[in-house]
Amino acid sequence: MSYQAEYKLLLVLPKDKTLNYSLVSKNAGFITRTMWGSPPLSLATIAALTPLNFKTKIIDENIEEIDFNEYFDLVGITGNSFHIARAEEIAIEFSKRRVVIVCGGYSVSVCPERWRSFANVLIIGEAERIWPEFLDDFISGTYKNEYVEKERFNLSVSPLPDYSSIATSTLQKYSYGVVQISRGCPFRCEFCSVTVYAGNKIRYKPVDNIIKEIHLIHNTRKYRFIHIADDNFAGDIQKAKEILIALKEWNSKQRKPVSFITQLSADAAKDEEFLALSAEAGLNTFSIGFETPNIESLKEVGKYHYINININEYVKKIHQYGITIMGNCMIGFDNDDPSIFKMQYKFFSELGIANVNVYPLLAFDGAPLKERMMKEGRYIERNKTLFGKGHIFNMLSASNIIPKNMSVGQLHHGIIWLLKELYNPEKFIERFEIFFKDFEESDKKRDISILKAYFDFAVIGVVLRLIAFLLLIATSSEKRTFFKMFIIASKSSHPQRFNILMFYFLRFINNRSFINNITKEFCNT
Repeated sequence: MSYQAEYKLLLVLPKDKTLNYSLVSKNAGFITRTMWGSPPLSLATIAALTPLNFKTKIIDENIEEIDFNEYFDLVGITGNSFHIARAEEIAIEFSKRRVVIVCGGYSVSVCPERWRSFANVLIIGEAERIWPEFLDDFISGTYKNEYVEKERFNLSVSPLPDYSSIATSTLQKYSYGVVQISRGCPFRCEFCSVTVYAGNKIRYKPVDNIIKEIHLIHNTRKYRFIHIADDNFAGDIQKAKEILIALKEWNSKQRKPVSFITQLSADAAKDEEFLALSAEAGLNTFSIGFETPNIESLKEVGKYHYINININEYVKKIHQYGITIMGNCMIGFDNDDPSIFKMQYKFFSELGIANVNVYPLLAFDGAPLKERMMKEGRYIERNKTLFGKGHIFNMLSASNIIPKNMSVGQLHHGIIWLLKELYNPEKFIERFEIFFKDFEESDKKRDISILKAYFDFAVIGVVLRLIAFLLLIATSSEKRTFFKMFIIASKSSHPQRFNILMFYFLRFINNRSFINNITKEFCNT
C-alpha cells in the first residue's frame, strides 16, 4: 500500500565545531576521500520510527548544508553539549518560518534545561516508544512540551535504521559504518553519565536483529570498517561471545569481509575465548578507556575493576590475538599532580599502544562528578563561552572543573606536551612495533584464523593517493615515519598487517594535524 506524504520532516545533526580527534584532516581526507566519521545512526533510527505519511530528510551539517528556504512542517535536532550553540541557531532560523522544533538525544535527556529555551518539544530518554507517540499528537495538534521515557525497555523494539533519507552522495563521504548492539554499562564510574541515560544493566539487541543491522549498513555502502557504538560491548561477556559467533559466521560469507571496532573494558582480556572469537569475527580493534595509571585516581572515581588487574598482561594478551588497541586516558583527577603527564607517557610507552587519545577530566551533564564538583564549588559553567556562537570549541582546553593539585594552565600545557611526546614519530613507531612483536612471539596465532585483507579498486585508489601524498605533499618526517612503519608491517605474518599499517599511519597524520591545530588555538586564547 502506498502513502501520500502529508508532512515534511527534517532531521538534523548540527555541525561539529569542536577541535577533536574525530576530525578528518585535509591530508587524511585526500588519501581516503572521506570527510567525516560515520552516518548519524540516531537520526536513521528516528527515520525508521517515522510513519510513511511523513517525507523525511536527514542532514548532517558536517557533510552538507541546510537549505533554510526549503519547506518543512517539523524539524528534529539532536546532538551533544558542544552542538548546542549551532542547534539553537538552526532552531531560531526555522522558528522564524513557524516550524515546530523538536530536540532529543543524549544531551537533551541528561540536561534538558540547556535545550528548553529554543525547542518547542523535548524528547527525554530513549526514543523508540515516545517518538511515535509525539508524532500522533503532532498530527492531531495536541502535542506536549515534553515526552519522557522512564523505562529500560527490551531493545527488540528498536527498528533497523533507515538510511534512505540520507543522500547517496553524503553516505559516500563517511569513513566507516556504524551499528549499535547494546546500551548501558555495568560499571558506575563517577565521571560517566552513560548509566543515567542508558542504565546500569546491559541490554543487547536480539542476535538476528544485530546481523540484519550489520547487513543493512554493509549493503548501504560497502564500508570496510564498522564501528560497534556500544558503551561496553563486553559488559555481559557471555552474551558478547554469542554475538561474536554470529558475526564470525556472517563475515565468513562476505566476499569483502568487514573489520569491526568497539569500545570495551580492559578486563575483557581475562576471557581468552572472547579474544579468539573477536579476532576470528573481524573485531580487530578495541577502544579502551585506561583513564590513568594512578591507582588512587581510579579509586577516587570508582573505577575499581581496574585496581586489581595486571593491565600490562591484559594488553599483551590482546596483542597476542592480533587485536590492536586505541587507548584513551584522562588527566585532572583530584589525585593528579604535574607528575601525571610523564607517568601517562611511560604507561603507554611500556604497553606499546601507539594510538592514544588524551582528554582533560570533564564533569559531564548527568555524571555524579558534576554534582560533586558543584557541591565543592569547583564546577565551571562554560557553556556560554566554550559553546558560544561562532566559537570553535577546543576540547583539550575545555576544562569545566578546577583541579586540586595543579592549575588549569598546567593541565592544558601538560596535555599538549603529552600529546606531542606520544606522537613524536620515533616514539610512535616504537609503540607500533611492540604490537607486531607481541603478535609474532605469540603461540595464540597458530590457533586462530584471522580474516585476510582483500584488495579491490577502492584499495588501489587509496594506495595511489597515498603514493601521491608521499611524493608531493608529505613532510620528510611523515615520509620517514611511513617507510619505517611499512618495513615493520611487511615483516609480520599478521593477515591484516597492511590494513593495520594504513589505519595507524592515517591516525598518525590525523592526530598530528589535530595537535598542531589545538596548539595554535591554545596559543591564541
